Amino acid sequence: MQTHRRLVAGFISLVFIAAFITAACGGGGGDAADGDGAQPPASEPGEELSSEEVVPLFENSAVFILGEGFYGGASSGTGIVIDAEGHILTNNHVVDGAGSLTLRGPDGRRIPARIVGRSPCDDLAVIQAREPEHYAPVQVGTVADITVGSQVYVVGYPGTPSEGFTETRLSLTGGLISKLNAQFAPYGLQNMIQTDASVNHGNSGGPLVDDTGRVVGVVTLAFEFAGLENVAYATTIDEAMQVYDQLLLGKDLDWLGVNAIPNDPQFEAEYGVPYVPDSLVIIGLDTSSPLFEQGWLAGDVLMAAEGQLLSSYGDLCGVVRTHRPGDKILLEGIGQFTDGATGATYYDFYTSTVELP
Repeated sequence: MQTHRRLVAGFISLVFIAAFITAACGGGGGDAADGDGAQPPASEPGEELSSEEVVPLFENSAVFILGEGFYGGASSGTGIVIDAEGHILTNNHVVDGAGSLTLRGPDGRRIPARIVGRSPCDDLAVIQAREPEHYAPVQVGTVADITVGSQVYVVGYPGTPSEGFTETRLSLTGGLISKLNAQFAPYGLQNMIQTDASVNHGNSGGPLVDDTGRVVGVVTLAFEFAGLENVAYATTIDEAMQVYDQLLLGKDLDWLGVNAIPNDPQFEAEYGVPYVPDSLVIIGLDTSSPLFEQGWLAGDVLMAAEGQLLSSYGDLCGVVRTHRPGDKILLEGIGQFTDGATGATYYDFYTSTVELP
């Protein structure tokens, strides 16, 4: 019986009702080029602001980002203006995967942007606005000036891409620092800031702000499971700026063009994806990804890389970071196949050797 891997053109994504949400998933493309921006030093704390004063402070500094795919589909998120050259820090999952990026200017106009560099394992990216004169850099703070119990604010553009340029407005939620040096195992993220401030779809990549208006974190994800509410995580601005400096060189860090989350029995029950303990399910795949070129699809299961079991995305990042661009790694898992005679799709074991870009 003839069988073959099914290859689908375009940006591929598979949406699951997962144990957590990220504020946006997808978007982004464009040529990388050398950046000439410089990391601003952390500013000194100023006077304490009232909550009413925070949003006006970020009208020209927190940016609405719309990512549109080559073959349809869109996603949205928020970005943080870092310098006068229009370099913007955001989450990788906000921009990775689409064919174009558009920013909403303070006056509502559409402003094109390009990707400068991406670091999926840190879930960070740097993009650049084509017309930077419309924006103003934020004041960069430091996690050293906050502690558990400190007041913080989440500033961003919650909502869906369809609301983009007509309905969405800069919004504010407030809360306290719940924990420092928090871990988020499913993505291998460490040294995170945990807060009880509300985070919604569209807030990803936006600023976590202290009570003096300085950015102390990059909002990354929120957690929804087993009745938990208002559990959100942000990457510290200190670590984010270290990655920012590297990405300004115009090269991606540890990029595979794949978004994958820990496997769960729920996926098999609702979507027919085989449940394998200590494995990942691919939920998004860039068409320029080396995995896509080797026939991997959204909905496939990644079980191991170079013999290392993949119970979290951090495990995959750990393998990638021990290799150099051009090295080849062996991926093992369960993939979707199409029966050549009947056209029916089924799952079977699949392995391939992927060259790291």
